[in-house]
Amino acid sequence: MFQAAVCALETRGIKRSEWTHKGVHSDFVQNFVRRRKITPASFAGALPSVMQIRHNGDYRQPGVSQRQAERAVRLAQEFLDLLMREVLNASEKENT
Repeated sequence: MFQAAVCALETRGIKRSEWTHKGVHSDFVQNFVRRRKITPASFAGALPSVMQIRHNGDYRQPGVSQRQAERAVRLAQEFLDLLMREVLNASEKENT
């Protein structure tokens, strides 16, 4: 999700010499949720939410439950589908 958000931001001309998780989240919400309203407000917390689940799974015991993991995968798929449809494909159309 992080890399997809970076890609979406870059297609809109937003470039950084270094991308941080906090910066990507902030730029994404500002540009795609608030300003352009391309993505629904329900996706505003998607990046930090899934990152927290990933960190819990990687670094905490007992990790995450199957339900949490399935929710994260579902949210990631919805996020990627939305970006592909609304941002990346729209960018390709603008360039043709």
